[in-house]
Amino acid sequence: MKISKAQLKELTDSRSWERGIDYHQQGRVISLLEDKNTLIAKVAGTHDYNVKPRVRNDELDGSCDCPMGDAGVFCKHCVAVGLTYLEGGVASAKQTSSGQKAKSKKSKPAVTLDDVREYLSAQVTSALVEIVVEQMMEDDNLRERLMMKAARSKQKGPDLEFFKQTINQATNTRGFVDYEAAYGFAGRIGNVVDCIDELLADGFAQEVVELTEHALGRVEKALSEMGDSDGYMTPILERLQEIHHRACVKAKPDPEALARRLFNWELTTDWDTFGGAAETYADVLREKGLTVYRNLAEAEWAKVPALKPGQMERAYDHRRYRLTSIMEALACVDDDVESLVAVQSRDLLSEYRFLQIAQRYIDAGKPDQALEWAEKGLQAFPENTDSRLREFLADEY
Repeated sequence: MKISKAQLKELTDSRSWERGIDYHQQGRVISLLEDKNTLIAKVAGTHDYNVKPRVRNDELDGSCDCPMGDAGVFCKHCVAVGLTYLEGGVASAKQTSSGQKAKSKKSKPAVTLDDVREYLSAQVTSALVEIVVEQMMEDDNLRERLMMKAARSKQKGPDLEFFKQTINQATNTRGFVDYEAAYGFAGRIGNVVDCIDELLADGFAQEVVELTEHALGRVEKALSEMGDSDGYMTPILERLQEIHHRACVKAKPDPEALARRLFNWELTTDWDTFGGAAETYADVLREKGLTVYRNLAEAEWAKVPALKPGQMERAYDHRRYRLTSIMEALACVDDDVESLVAVQSRDLLSEYRFLQIAQRYIDAGKPDQALEWAEKGLQAFPENTDSRLREFLADEY
C-alpha cells in the first residue's frame, strides 16, 4: 500500500495523532495483515479493537469499531496501525532493565493471507461452506449479504419480500439513532444498497425499480428519526436515486405511471428526493410521460398565487417551494428562458428575485431584457436595495 505519515496525520486531529503514535510505540498493534490495499489489524486498548485502514481510488481512509471510529473519525487506532505498517509489521516489544521499551524489531507475519488462500484452495467445497456459515453466524453484515445473495439466486427469481424485509430491518431506527451511532447505522444500510446494485447488474431491472422506491421511502423515514448532522445518509439517498434511474432506463416502466410517482414524490418529500425529475428522467419518461408530469405540475401551479413587491413577507411554504423547483426543471427541459422567467416572476417579494431573473437573461444572451428587469427591481425597492442588484446595474451600465 502506498501510504505515508503525512497522509495519516492529515486524516486525523492532533490528539488522535499523538495518541496513535503512543499506541504504536507501546506495541499495541497486536496483529496486522495486508490484502489488496487493505490492512486488517487488531489494536489493544480499553478493548481489542478491529481496525481496517484501506486505499480506495488512491485515497486513504479507515474504519474501527471503537466509539470514535463508529462516529466516522480516523481514530488513534487507525493511526497506530498505519505507523506500524510503515515500519514493517507488528512490534515484538522488549523491556530494558530500566523498564523502558527498547527499540522494537519489526517482522512480517509468519502466515500471510496468500498462505490462507493456498489452504482454502485445497479444501473440498463442503468444508468451505461450513467455514463460511460458521463465520456468517458471528458476523451480522456477512450474514445479511449472503442471505440476500441467496434470495436473488432462487429459480423463480429474486425474493422481493425478503429483500424488503431486509431493507426494513436495516432502516429500523427503533425510536431514534443518535449522532454517535449514525455512521454505523448508515453503513449497514449501505451494505443493503450494495446488494440492490448487484441485483441490477444481474439483470433484474424491474425488481430493482420496486426495491429502490421501497428503500427510498424507508430511508426518508429513518432520516426523520435520527441525528445525522454529518450527512452520512445523504450519499445513500443519492445512490439509491442513481440506481433507480439506471434501473428505469433498463426496465422501461410505463412512462405515465412513473411520471405520476415521480411527481407526487417530488412534491411531498422533505429530503429533495427525485428533485429535478423532469430533467433527470426525461430519457425514460419521453414525450408521453413528460406530458403527464407537466399536466400534473401545471394543474398544481395554477393554484399558486403571485406575490408582488410590497406585499407582506410570507412564511416558508414547502409546497410552493417544491412546485417552483418542479416548474423550473420543466422550463430547463424546454430550454426556454421565457418559461423560466414566468415561473420565477410568480414571486417578486424581494429585489434578489429581480436579480435572479436578470441573470437568467444574461445567461441566455439577452442583455436588454436583463437590464430591464434589474431596473424594475430598483424601482420596486428604491431604499436599502440589495447591493448585489446595484452592482449588477452598474456593471450593465
